[in-house]
Amino acid sequence: MRATARRGGWGLALLLLAGCNPFTEPPTGQYADVLERGEKVTKAEQYGRFTALSVEYRQSGGSLMSTHNESMRLIHGDKVVVKNTDAIERWTDFAAPVYFTKQGEENQLLVLVHERAGKAVIEKIHAAENGYEGTGSYPHGFPLAPGVRYFPVSQLPGFLVSAMPVTITPLPRASAGGDSLQLHDLAAVSPDGKSFAYVDSEYAPSVVMVVDADGKRRAPIPLPRFYLADAPIYDFNPYEQLWVWSRTSLAWYRNGAGRWDVQPKGIDPAAAGTRNAVEQLFIDDQTGYRTCFAATNRACLPGWRAANAAELRLTHGKGDDAPPFAYAPLEPVTAFGQKVNVLLFAGICCGVASYHLYLDGAPDAVVAQLAARLRESRTPFVRVDQCPPRSGNDGKCAAQLAQQLGRPESMGRQLENMLDTMEAQQGVLFVMPSLAVLVRAGEQGGSVLQTVMRANFSRKD
Repeated sequence: MRATARRGGWGLALLLLAGCNPFTEPPTGQYADVLERGEKVTKAEQYGRFTALSVEYRQSGGSLMSTHNESMRLIHGDKVVVKNTDAIERWTDFAAPVYFTKQGEENQLLVLVHERAGKAVIEKIHAAENGYEGTGSYPHGFPLAPGVRYFPVSQLPGFLVSAMPVTITPLPRASAGGDSLQLHDLAAVSPDGKSFAYVDSEYAPSVVMVVDADGKRRAPIPLPRFYLADAPIYDFNPYEQLWVWSRTSLAWYRNGAGRWDVQPKGIDPAAAGTRNAVEQLFIDDQTGYRTCFAATNRACLPGWRAANAAELRLTHGKGDDAPPFAYAPLEPVTAFGQKVNVLLFAGICCGVASYHLYLDGAPDAVVAQLAARLRESRTPFVRVDQCPPRSGNDGKCAAQLAQQLGRPESMGRQLENMLDTMEAQQGVLFVMPSLAVLVRAGEQGGSVLQTVMRANFSRKD
């Protein structure tokens, strides 16, 4: 009986302690009217008639048994606008108070809060319902221009939000059909705000394409693969370096149809000089990919047109989707001693968008010609089919690649993965300082050169 009474006494004591817990007392102070029992304000940031409150909430009895939560609350005057949310950010581009935050169950809906005629207004951004990407320092979009923020979505272009007035612009998709270019990083916006330039990477772009708001696309323009400078701080805007690059490297212009397109600055279609422009695509990424073949872009080499149906049949089987970006010469052109049929630009089989060349002639003859061109241009290379069998855990051609390319171990895994993947492929694989090129037999006859990788194989990533 005494033990039972003792337990009952402890329970009564705990109840009394809970009743005396200050976190269960009614709120007091300046913001008492917008708080509930157990809540207190730890920080308040006022701007105009808005105040962003950091609220601490404790429940239950004593420090050992209490639950502790933190959230944010946005009030306008003495009224709650957003009750509980993970983060509130004032958009400092405007003199008037404008806030990004989220509301709804589990903070799923992005909203913009501002003031109109003396009242708080909540604008729902429905384009964000499927989520968007952010960072700790940029939870509500990335500043693209004064009054404009970019909200990327995984594997999709995302959307823009601008103010005031509040405007949401869903960005059109760049890739469609069988091109597999994976262009979804926004690099630039046209002067009229109705066309968008996309690239395939925010840190190492290798191709740019313009898409209109209505979905109309330009031909993609390849670029030499290069790597943007590392950001100066850890938690940075990952698109800032890309946007700085685009402002200095891309020029907007109106094409013959009156639509906006981009031209890489400093690229002259005649810059190839006496070199065979087609061959150079498969010898050196940094020089070869300064040439393009789209007849619609003024930066590209003249004398080329879109491939016709008969020519496209060389690049795909009957009934398959025809590749959208394929070019043929207006007059006969040769490369590696063979007649050029089609030059296809795609990312179907490659980690980076690149050219595939369809030629007359047997693969052995093309292999011999490519090796001869590489030796003539003093370009180091490794023929993977001539490497000895692997020894133990060594990577394929490890010694040869280290000797010819100075490849550091940090680049080894990416290159070795590619070599492992290509080991089952028919054909001869060449690895050069910035290219890996496969020569194989074409399904419809002749030979095909396809670039499997474009990268700086000596780069220490």
